[in-house]
Amino acid sequence: MSNRHNRVFGLDVVRAIAVLLVLIGHASYHGHAATWFKWFWGAQGTLGVEIFFVLSGFLIGGILLRLARTDRLHRTGDVWNFWVRRWARTLPLYVFFFLLYLRFDYLGVGDLLKTYPFLVFMQNFAWAPLPFFQHSWSLAVEEWFYLLFPLVFLAAASSGLRFGRAFGLTCAVFIVGPLAMRVRASAGIADYDGFNNLIRMVVVCRLDAIAMGVLVAWIQVDWKPVYEGLQRWGWIAAMTVLASAFYLAAGMPSLIGHPSARVLFFPIMSLAIAAAIPWVAGIRTLGWHALDGFVSLTSKISYSLYLGHICMLTLVNGALAEFGMGADSGVRIPTPVLYGLYMAAFYVFAMLTYAFVERPFLMLRDIETSRASISDGAAQSTSRN
Repeated sequence: MSNRHNRVFGLDVVRAIAVLLVLIGHASYHGHAATWFKWFWGAQGTLGVEIFFVLSGFLIGGILLRLARTDRLHRTGDVWNFWVRRWARTLPLYVFFFLLYLRFDYLGVGDLLKTYPFLVFMQNFAWAPLPFFQHSWSLAVEEWFYLLFPLVFLAAASSGLRFGRAFGLTCAVFIVGPLAMRVRASAGIADYDGFNNLIRMVVVCRLDAIAMGVLVAWIQVDWKPVYEGLQRWGWIAAMTVLASAFYLAAGMPSLIGHPSARVLFFPIMSLAIAAAIPWVAGIRTLGWHALDGFVSLTSKISYSLYLGHICMLTLVNGALAEFGMGADSGVRIPTPVLYGLYMAAFYVFAMLTYAFVERPFLMLRDIETSRASISDGAAQSTSRN
């Protein structure tokens, strides 16, 4: 997926599944849904985030490979340009929601004197996430990966290594490093909360999830037969991902008591997701135009949906309480109606934030990129003449 006008529908499916798992998972903690619904869907927000990590790695890996192969990731200025484009994509909406959550966070009003680490993505770098804007922990993982991966590659390439070895070494650093950090962190884990706060949601323990996606992007470019094999047989990996969804719903039995499982569970899940992406990417339609449109819309506004849905949960619940209604007190609202209100609020708010915050910065970024390309072309033409 190179730009907004050249989308790969199968990847839109992956992104839509990821964000819907998060939305439904968080919504399921409210209301009086059937026991089986809460049992299964309440655990799937975790899987949604894991899918996001691998998909982000796959997409950013393709960008990094194109830059590196065209000699645009071999100088500090090249890395800076990459960062600026990433920040233009991620930071404006993130800062908007950071400010919004100071007032409308699920856990209450935030204190800027305590929440300032969120402005530099230090809320969960090597420690448990701070109790504010908690779903932003995954954004911190991604931002640190965007920051560090090009630097490590630049160092490897500058040492004289050929491209393949430099890129492979960089991927290895981002797989082995987090593995070592999980080994260290897992020693003191005694329960699920410890596993969740000290391993699952800690930057230095999770960078390998994104690196798995980068590996698949590299396979797509340099090992075509392997990628084609994943396209044919990726459904097996998809079934493994589905099995992991039921394992999550069951509460991850026996995980906490086994040190190796604590260390390897998420890498195995990431590997299965990564192996399934080539197969899902081949989907061209779901067979119903309206459903295809919904998937495309959900994918397009997925970043806004992810960042904004907790705010909408807070506001909808608060508004209902003001009118003496709710899922648990006052005039009880049927759970399907409550979930319908949540989803409507999620989508309306996300479309607004996409239109008025996210999209303008994307357009500005594309304009600046076009200007830079024209300037580079003019400079090259002048040098040839």
